[in-house]
Amino acid sequence: MSGRAEDEQRAPSGDSISYKWDNSRHDHSRRQVGNNHYNIHHYHGQGGNLGSPRHPQDRLEEYVSKGAAHDSAERGTDAPKCFPETREAVQGELLGHIEHGKARVVWLTGPAGAGKTAIMGSIADECHARRWLAGSFFISVAAMKVDRCSKRYIIPTLAYHLLQLNIPGLRAAILASIDAHPSVFDKRLDQQVEILILAPIRGVLKTANVSGWPKAILVDGVDECDADEGRTFETEQDRQRSKEDNHREVLSALVQANSDPSFPFHVIIASRPEQVIKGYFSSLPQGAIKEIFLDSKYSPEADMELYVRAMLNQIGMKHGLAEGWYVHAGQVLDIEDLPHYWANEASEQFVYVATVIRYLQSGSGTPHERLKRTLNWRRSDSGRPFASLDALYRGILQTSPDPISAVKWIRAVLMYGRYGDRAWYITTLQESSPGEVGYLLGPLSSLVRIVKEDGEPDFHFYHKSLSDFLKDPQRSGDLHLTDDEVDSFQASRYSAVLKNKGPLVPLPANRTCDAFLAEFCSYLTCPNLFPPAYNHHHDASNIDWWLAHRHLARDAPSGVIKAFCLVHENCRWYACRPSCKLWRKCILRYAKANGWRVPTVLETLQDRFKHIPFVLRRS
Repeated sequence: MSGRAEDEQRAPSGDSISYKWDNSRHDHSRRQVGNNHYNIHHYHGQGGNLGSPRHPQDRLEEYVSKGAAHDSAERGTDAPKCFPETREAVQGELLGHIEHGKARVVWLTGPAGAGKTAIMGSIADECHARRWLAGSFFISVAAMKVDRCSKRYIIPTLAYHLLQLNIPGLRAAILASIDAHPSVFDKRLDQQVEILILAPIRGVLKTANVSGWPKAILVDGVDECDADEGRTFETEQDRQRSKEDNHREVLSALVQANSDPSFPFHVIIASRPEQVIKGYFSSLPQGAIKEIFLDSKYSPEADMELYVRAMLNQIGMKHGLAEGWYVHAGQVLDIEDLPHYWANEASEQFVYVATVIRYLQSGSGTPHERLKRTLNWRRSDSGRPFASLDALYRGILQTSPDPISAVKWIRAVLMYGRYGDRAWYITTLQESSPGEVGYLLGPLSSLVRIVKEDGEPDFHFYHKSLSDFLKDPQRSGDLHLTDDEVDSFQASRYSAVLKNKGPLVPLPANRTCDAFLAEFCSYLTCPNLFPPAYNHHHDASNIDWWLAHRHLARDAPSGVIKAFCLVHENCRWYACRPSCKLWRKCILRYAKANGWRVPTVLETLQDRFKHIPFVLRRS
């Protein structure tokens, strides 16, 4: 659901509802639970105020991700940055290339956890300080917001950053180009680059001197750019192909900009070395890009050792411990130099040492006790690339009083995909008793933050590699859960709310029951949640309660239709299951009472032999 008030005013008032979504509008927010995607379409443009065209900047801002900027409040003060005096070699190479390099595109790459985003964050800060930064976009799946990982926001956001620069004529040129091409935001990225960036720059260059202009545009996390929103994918392979197509399209648009003689900026791109990204860059002419791969050449072990030593001393000072307080714990296990040991264990993955330090800062017990625990979480298979990180993640997860339930919570949250400010809803939905989230996930504060500074519920996962670990049965072992097991857990919580006719725990003080039910009604009929949910025993009053509140959700009419279809999917031709009979009886009674078109006798008979979808609709 969109947070824009104007969306509420422009909601369509059509006469019929069907399960086929209207794809004619250009703004979509997507609900995702598991591999199933809900496309909820909001209405923008001039339709809401006929005769009063919207200002070009207003239209641009609809497609700007303000949270993707390097210094945004959304990324926060704890956004990844390089520790002082670390990663100096690679930072120096990047800054030197921005100032003097011949290749216009630099690809910073390396394996998961190598510190790419931290380096890009520090480079962005340094470029900003030197007045070199023309624009930035930090793509992030972990942000769980559609505007942070959809390709549709990248070029408009960079154009918005250019618009804010103090370059005479550029702001007016960008806005004039939008005014002349009102459908620009519906076009491919190569067309957006031309209309929003290249054409305005060409116009300004006729009378401008670029010598004082900024020098660089930074785009981090291209591998996290997601599949198209507004599309339904038959298989996970189809969704993966869409992601890969989007990776290529984003890269192609950025390289296209750089190939234009009028484009005055270097572009720094950071991503994992995914096959499709490697393939795209290898297809370019030799010398078109400069690749920087984060390996031993850049002395990551020395940097990690410096970081760990400094942070251990900082922890010691905070707790009034003697200098070198950590030495004895290492010597007990024949480890002479603990910072050096951890840097070696990390296998060039900065995420490992960062997670160790977060655990030492926030785990239970004294610093000495936490230190001893981490030293006992040793890798069992040194041949695997993530063995040390896996052992650390497994050890931390097992500090929860119920590790499997904690993993269910984490996987359930991650399967929502994007939730923006819905952490309060997920917490309220999934808690079976007050304080459950703190009980299960509180000890895991080095992996996930569950409360913001202002006390609001939050789910901030510090690194995407935790999700990678949990989803891979070879890595997570006995902590692994299948998608079906996670779906079943979530469905049980939706069923419990139905039976209770409301959440099982008190709502947050600043949230209303209507706000909770709006989310609940929207999510309940997700195809991977509803089948296991309706198999729980319900009575007619539970279903009538849901139907009475379905008006609170924008997609609720279609949700009722989806429930009518889904509940019948696994019935045999000669007999419906009891749960189907109950749900359909309640839904048909509700539909008749509200003047909906219901199946005829012939349609009902046909439906027994071959399911006919969408025979129920609002008339």
